[in-house]
Amino acid sequence: MEKSLCVIPARGGSKGLKDKNILELCGKPVLAYTIETCIQSGIFEDVYVATDSEKYAEIAIKYGAQIPFLEPSELAQDNISSLDPVLYFYHKLGRNYDYIWCMQPTSPLRNTKDITEAYNIICKDKNCEFVLGTTIIDPHYFHWALRDQANGRAELYFGRKMLVDRSELSDIVFRPNGAIKVGRTRSVLREKSFLGNNIRRIEMPEERSVHIRSQYDFDLCSFLLERRRQK
Repeated sequence: MEKSLCVIPARGGSKGLKDKNILELCGKPVLAYTIETCIQSGIFEDVYVATDSEKYAEIAIKYGAQIPFLEPSELAQDNISSLDPVLYFYHKLGRNYDYIWCMQPTSPLRNTKDITEAYNIICKDKNCEFVLGTTIIDPHYFHWALRDQANGRAELYFGRKMLVDRSELSDIVFRPNGAIKVGRTRSVLREKSFLGNNIRRIEMPEERSVHIRSQYDFDLCSFLLERRRQK
């Protein structure tokens, strides 16, 4: 099996939803779901959590993650991308990996099949550099976008050329949902991103694609998890 570096970036605190990474979600911290799913996938030798918080580190270790060191506080700021602590781990560990994974903890509803599907794609397709988790969306979500003007009125962001009936929009549109991000190591280091060339994707339903940014997202995850347990 080719080697994968799995890093879950989980900085302490959050301005939007306070401590969202460790809020109790149906009996476990939000962070725990991603740790456990990554371990259960059987793909990773170790599952690392990148955090600046000793409290978060204790929780992560309890659920099976590895914390060889805390990340520096400058990597835990609001303006830092989720990839930065992942690359910090890569360079500090100093080990060779074929693939780099960034598994955000705020996507707690992904399952092991999502992870293994992405892994199988990037392993088998040697021309593939990145695999992303995606979710189908109504194309009008983007095409009919509005933006505010200085005069207080709104205008069509993409202009009237996109203002057509759904039946005339032949393309199926997907959004990256953030739940799965993996790239060949050389490609991630070159692009400093998972949005480079030769992207392939896996499709995930809405009920596994929720990204917790607000209380609404958290409540939706709670509802979906409870429904999943009742089946």
